[in-house]
Amino acid sequence: MPTPLPTPSAPPSPSMRSTEQRIRRHLGDHWKSYAFQGGLMALAGVLALLAPLVATLASAIFFGWLLLVLGVVGIVTSVRLRGSTGFWSGLIVSALALVLGVMILFDPFAGAVTLTTLLAIYFLLSGLSMLSLANAFRPSTARFWLPALAGVLNIALAVLLVLGLPGTALWASGVFLGISLLSSGLGLLFAALDARGSRRA
Repeated sequence: MPTPLPTPSAPPSPSMRSTEQRIRRHLGDHWKSYAFQGGLMALAGVLALLAPLVATLASAIFFGWLLLVLGVVGIVTSVRLRGSTGFWSGLIVSALALVLGVMILFDPFAGAVTLTTLLAIYFLLSGLSMLSLANAFRPSTARFWLPALAGVLNIALAVLLVLGLPGTALWASGVFLGISLLSSGLGLLFAALDARGSRRA
């Protein structure tokens, strides 16, 4: 009995090719904006990991300003990149970071449950946003798995906070925030650097 010939895979439709080319050009044209935001997030993550070493009140104020600045930068970047993949998720995550920052600055020792819940929502939305960006970066860079990994890590942090691990202490939330920002920032930064040549494709 002759071996059946493999069925050739269907070529991508013109609309699919057009969408991929549009995304590739967009990432190539705006890679600097993504790289800047990623680098800033990574730096903020390192600072957040170091902050628990100082006094509790100073840590709270630092986290507040950190989230406030990141929220403003994220909103500005999202507006500049409006219409791109992940625009709404990025805008919502940045707005939530801004709200969290303002809350902490007005009341550094606000209800731990409230702040923990908002942080969990922030991590969850940030994770979903990074997964969306990873999918957008996929045609343009082999490092799309970096933002994807950061997305999974953010979702895992959200689950841990919801489960009450490792407690609601400010330092614990700060460490989680640092891990989230550092992983997301590095993932976005390296994927953006890889995608910078896409505008020539």
